[in-house]
Amino acid sequence: MVSQFRKTPLALIVTSFVSFTASSAEMITELDDVDAQTHQHTNTEIITVTATPLNHTPLESAQPISILAGDELREQHAHTLGETLAKVPGVNATHFAGVASSPIIRGLDGPRVKVTQNGLDSGDVSRGSPDHAVTTETSVAEQIEVFRGPATLLYGSGAIGGVVNVVDNRIAQDFVGGTRGFYGVSGDTASNRREISAGVTADHHHTVWHVDAYTRHSGDYKVPRFINADGEEVTTIENSFIDAQGANIGVSYLFADGYLGVSYGRMEQQYGIPGHEHHDHDHDHGDPHSAGPYADLWQNRVQVHGGWDNPVAAFKHVELRYGFTDYQHQEIEQGIAGTTFTNRQHELRLTATHQAWHGWTGAMGYHYLTQEQTAVGAEAYTPDSNTRKHAAFWLLEKQQDKLNWQLGARMEDVQINDRSFTPLSASLGVTYPVNDTWVVSANIAHAQRAPTAAELYANGLHLATRTYELGLGYELEQTGEHHYHLHEVHQPGRVEKANNIDLGLHLNQQRFHMDWSLFYNRVDDFVFGTFTAVNHLDIHHDHAHDHDHGHDHGHNHDEGLPVLAYTQRDVDLYGYEFNAAYDLTSSWTLGFFSDYVRAKTRDGGENLPRIPAQRFGGDLRYQADTWESTLSYTWYNKQTRISYGESLTDSFGMLNAQVNWFPTVLANQNISIYIKAENLTDELGFVHSSFLKEQAPMRGRNLSIGIRGEF
Repeated sequence: MVSQFRKTPLALIVTSFVSFTASSAEMITELDDVDAQTHQHTNTEIITVTATPLNHTPLESAQPISILAGDELREQHAHTLGETLAKVPGVNATHFAGVASSPIIRGLDGPRVKVTQNGLDSGDVSRGSPDHAVTTETSVAEQIEVFRGPATLLYGSGAIGGVVNVVDNRIAQDFVGGTRGFYGVSGDTASNRREISAGVTADHHHTVWHVDAYTRHSGDYKVPRFINADGEEVTTIENSFIDAQGANIGVSYLFADGYLGVSYGRMEQQYGIPGHEHHDHDHDHGDPHSAGPYADLWQNRVQVHGGWDNPVAAFKHVELRYGFTDYQHQEIEQGIAGTTFTNRQHELRLTATHQAWHGWTGAMGYHYLTQEQTAVGAEAYTPDSNTRKHAAFWLLEKQQDKLNWQLGARMEDVQINDRSFTPLSASLGVTYPVNDTWVVSANIAHAQRAPTAAELYANGLHLATRTYELGLGYELEQTGEHHYHLHEVHQPGRVEKANNIDLGLHLNQQRFHMDWSLFYNRVDDFVFGTFTAVNHLDIHHDHAHDHDHGHDHGHNHDEGLPVLAYTQRDVDLYGYEFNAAYDLTSSWTLGFFSDYVRAKTRDGGENLPRIPAQRFGGDLRYQADTWESTLSYTWYNKQTRISYGESLTDSFGMLNAQVNWFPTVLANQNISIYIKAENLTDELGFVHSSFLKEQAPMRGRNLSIGIRGEF
């Protein structure tokens, strides 16, 4: 397949807009003065979290929250959301060869981590499979908010493990004071990546207009030489290319007591699916994308946001958020769409922040979501599903001397096809500033989650992960050697119930800063997929089962795929996150972080699958008036606590360096020219949480160069 994104109307619009924006930046003369402090790294603890109506900063929240913004966000930006957040304490990545990597929070991922764009669900199918990309874009984002631990009160059962909220300015809530914008151009050597992004926000009478766009292309990425699971010597991960582009446009009308805005966004991506089993056809050697199947997805997204201050005496603020997404993901092989996934989704959240009631301030609201998902084709391992959710929630806060109490509750009604669930969630938290520098926090949360359609009804080949998946709605009965009979289960699946405790310690002195969080998560009826000793070619279906999902019983047993069956067990997850920074001098800063999660069943202590290893990391940063440099190192421990069907993952370390230069001649554009070197020692690193661990390790030595600017 020849890269097609350059031929699409969207790509032409994106390219034209980016070129125009980058050149027009030089024509803008009315700019604010920018001093040397512009390039100081942002103190994210004073940034207001947009994903909660109570206007907390991370330090004021009893629940652990991390924010990635400013220079840190620009430096960590990657194609996928998972790779962008992979260095945040407590957050890892599924690392599906860097083409479709999702965040893992405290060992939990998939349907337990809610991914939102400006507070509304991303509207894709990434939660169901690691090879499905998350449809958020960080190159045009202003900040990313990470809630570690249950955030179910606002976002529902899909947030039982945490929330990642990507924030941009497509619907402005305030004037920007004229015209503001950004632009960036970058490239690298490990994958020959080329990327351009830009955006403009401008006031016009009572309205604020916003437009942004990006385009990205990269080839197959290089790795240190290794022998993969198929016994092949590899230096380049075949079929790991990426073609991506997108654009957003929005307008807000601002009036005396509020705002109302609407936006439209379009995203298109094509990316290879590495490690796939389909390699038996003739390749077009003139086309680097012909080595295997690839994903072709698009999404249209409409959002409406509105806010009204003091609408009635009882309420301080009312906010409405509505989103509609239309999404399609196809897996193409030999020019033919072998499997097609679609999702049409409506979501509405109405939140009202009320006046004090018996000393308690807070917010109450209603949340509605409807989702229609279809899957057609050879790898449609889940049936079509209709999901509908209604929920009511109430968050409360009270200041009592130095104690700040935070509590809330949510009641939810979930219907998936013919199954109904009623998850309930509640939390109680408190923060206590011991003095001007020390803050301690504690949070207790009870969260419930209904199983997803995939967890309930999966039944078929999933070649991207080299497995055959069976949901809770099926069970296997052995009828002989290498013979198993498949039965359907009546009313499968129970509500998953988690009880989580978080303890936090925060220190913020003039030269030393520290965050330390401890957590314990006790989950009843935890749903997870575990490998079995069964080969999928040994399964025989009931006659009522009218499709065999591509079985080829002419193959021998060695060519079959292992069966990954969903089960429910009581489990414990516990661990910590630690992050600290010390200013050695006015120019030198030393940083350190570490995180760890232990996950096992309570009835036998069996290890849960694909749990990230413990990490330790440090960095040394030097800042001058016109430039800065950083040297960092991250150590990944050996993962020896493995589940059935997994293998040990060796330890490794990654050494990175970066230099940023801020030319004074262009200081009024806040411009930064940077060179970044990743994996300087060309270390071979396997990611334990990845389904492609043996096929697609982390990329080898990589040099990136780019330019960023604002106007």
